[in-house]
Amino acid sequence: MLDMVKKSLRNMTKKAFLVDYEDSSTFPTVAKARQAISRYCEKNGYSCAFTGKDEVTIDGIVYGIYRGYDPASGGNYGIKCKEK
Repeated sequence: MLDMVKKSLRNMTKKAFLVDYEDSSTFPTVAKARQAISRYCEKNGYSCAFTGKDEVTIDGIVYGIYRGYDPASGGNYGIKCKEK
């Protein structure tokens, strides 16, 4: 039980952020997601390296890239990076 609580707390404290995606009416491809994340990093002065199809390292922190339907944005598609 204690292990489950620790795991839940660890997941709750992971950083996640949304990346601006201009064409939110269409599903973001891998290439479009990478372009959007690169623009985000350049705009904010972060280093950025793609380490897998759906993985990026930003300023030394590894994030999973989630592309898809975002109900919080009124039913549009979006891109989210979440710390692994």
